[in-house]
Amino acid sequence: MASKEQVIVAAQEADDSSGNNGSNPNQPTTYGANRNPSSDKRFFAWFDANDGPLERRTITKLDFFILSYAFIGFWVLYIDRGLLTNAYISGMREDLGLFGNELVSLSSIYSAGYCISMIPATLFLTRFPAQYVIPTTILGWGVFTILCFRAQSYGELAGYRFCIALLQGPYFCSIHYILGSWYRKDELVRRAGVFYVSSSVGTMTTGLLAARIYQSLHGALGYPGWRWMYLVASCITFPIAIWGFFSLPGTPRDGKRWFFTEEEFGIAQERMALQGRSNPKGFTLSKATLKRFLGRWHFWVLVPWNIQWLMGYLSMATGGPTLWLRAQPQYSTVQVNNFTAISPSIGIVLIMTFSWVVDKKGRNAILPVIAVACGIHFVSKFAWILYDTTSFEYKWFATAINYIEVSLSPINYSVANLACAGDAEERAFVVSSMLALSTAFNSWVSFVAFPTVQAPRFFRGYVMEAVFQITYVGWTAFIVWFSNRQDKKEAERKESDIGDAAGEKSG
Repeated sequence: MASKEQVIVAAQEADDSSGNNGSNPNQPTTYGANRNPSSDKRFFAWFDANDGPLERRTITKLDFFILSYAFIGFWVLYIDRGLLTNAYISGMREDLGLFGNELVSLSSIYSAGYCISMIPATLFLTRFPAQYVIPTTILGWGVFTILCFRAQSYGELAGYRFCIALLQGPYFCSIHYILGSWYRKDELVRRAGVFYVSSSVGTMTTGLLAARIYQSLHGALGYPGWRWMYLVASCITFPIAIWGFFSLPGTPRDGKRWFFTEEEFGIAQERMALQGRSNPKGFTLSKATLKRFLGRWHFWVLVPWNIQWLMGYLSMATGGPTLWLRAQPQYSTVQVNNFTAISPSIGIVLIMTFSWVVDKKGRNAILPVIAVACGIHFVSKFAWILYDTTSFEYKWFATAINYIEVSLSPINYSVANLACAGDAEERAFVVSSMLALSTAFNSWVSFVAFPTVQAPRFFRGYVMEAVFQITYVGWTAFIVWFSNRQDKKEAERKESDIGDAAGEKSG
């Protein structure tokens, strides 16, 4: 084994040989990307202390064009997706005769469509430019949101919801794939947090927007307020889709966009090369590809982890707390729609806090953050499990804090992005599989755990959620331990390789 001094010298020589010192014209051009991110992680600093001016300018452009579009696109997705519950409590239930389990059925139909398209569409991005694929899907779901305006029956509405889900399925995983294509590991979780804040803003906006539309447009031109909700949402969707064709950077493999100079695009590519982040070679369905995807630990460990996470907050997806608010006779329809904005408002603070702490403190912060969030969420579940004996205030606390586990999303998907950094196609597959298979569970578990006719008690569902708080924390502890072990082995292997190379050179 080489000494520490030999390892350092060999590493420095390897760095020097990869740069363009002018003596070898065949060497690739280097642009001065930060090779050694600072160990001094100032908590409120946005850039690393060792990032140069060109790199900071490049990061700023990436932040603006990726995060702004990711944020606004997911915001409108959550509006189009989340209007179902608000429409249901605003007259759609009576107009379409949805007096049984139709609400949970519509949620399950949406989940089925959402998970079907997720994996193939995300892998699609390894062959085709994301800046064209993603805006096209947004245009598509905007069309079907308009059609919800005219739905006359449960079956018709279910068909439109399924098509919306098919077209919305690619968005979340595709954005995470794009984030993982541009950002270093010390930058990624914060950006994922900024992106995911849009889900809270979208959920919050949905309630406030629904309340305002119901107040202002209920009965206008002979249409009830819930129909106007879908029409207004679609009018927001189309301009955002069109903007994406011009502003979304896609991935480095897709080529330079108009807002990058050659130097900025070069340093962006260099940053990812230094992270070991590879460009996709283009997905092809073959036995070798499936063996590559399923032969590593990433799929088998990260997918079950994500399923436990999603099952732990399934009541939010099925409208559990909203149906409790609707059951309170002292609240009007407008008030209930407004109150649905409280939980996601708290979620905005939680998302940014959790993601920022993990980005700054590293992997060792993951388990404490998740344990604290799940501990609070676990306690809140007993407001519903012991429904007949808990106070009104306790139930309100559980309703308000309901977003706390959802707020861990940037951590889950960033862990997957970093674990699969060296294989772009596997990264797309694992990230999309995490959400697709979790959503597949959602499509049938919600029937068993949260049938609408049991609202607002849902005893079985809330017991299930409490159990998953415990298993999710335990699985997180295993992932952190296993990842640290894998990194230690990889570091020892690299040190050995560098030491052997230095010994050969000195010999």
